[in-house]
Amino acid sequence: MTPVENEFWNQYVRSQGADLSKAKVSAAFAGGRDLTDSLIQLYLDGKKWAGSGLVDDYKSAGDPLPAVGDFWIILDSASKPRLIVKTVRVELHPFGEIPEEIAVAEGEGDLSVRAWQELHSPFYLPHLEKWAIKDLDKALVVTEFFEVVFKAPP
Repeated sequence: MTPVENEFWNQYVRSQGADLSKAKVSAAFAGGRDLTDSLIQLYLDGKKWAGSGLVDDYKSAGDPLPAVGDFWIILDSASKPRLIVKTVRVELHPFGEIPEEIAVAEGEGDLSVRAWQELHSPFYLPHLEKWAIKDLDKALVVTEFFEVVFKAPP
């Protein structure tokens, strides 16, 4: 983490008065730099409490899959920490079988499964060959359900 991200995390830790020294924490943009500000607003408005990615993306990057208890510092488009979310639940589903609950929890579009698939497939399609995925509908999606635990002051 950068010094700014580390200080933001330390502010949260101090506010909790708890030992979080063993917590897994990372910092990233929500959905990429170009979308992150609008997605942050959905979190802040209480309309978004989940995010998804392809399992094969995690594997190809050598990253572990999300786990309950993980923390994520969400950065705005200027790389400034805006909020911290904690993973409270993780689910796996094939892309073509995403349940409506996930579409609603991600808070984007009209909250339908069709809209969820239309919004997510452009992110995944360019990488299918690299990830050796022949059929996106069968590709495994990992979804993290979050709780917003800390917000930057306005």
